[in-house]
Amino acid sequence: MRNPFSRQPDPRIQELLDLAEAEGITLPYDPETIISQEDLGNVVDLETGAIILSEADTAYDWTLTPEGEQLARILRGEV
Repeated sequence: MRNPFSRQPDPRIQELLDLAEAEGITLPYDPETIISQEDLGNVVDLETGAIILSEADTAYDWTLTPEGEQLARILRGEV
């Protein structure tokens, strides 16, 4: 966690701004608010603005359905 009394700007601010520009999205909150939520362990959905409490360190194991596997092969050009 960053020192809140530091005078140096948090590099995550620019990272969020760069990401938003690259993805063509408008951030739902100002970067400082998003970073504050992340520092609290929350996740901010950058497209919907939803704040998911205490999910930052949750590990998920994703598996594709057979239809998802087929779509992935199509998207990779394997079919």
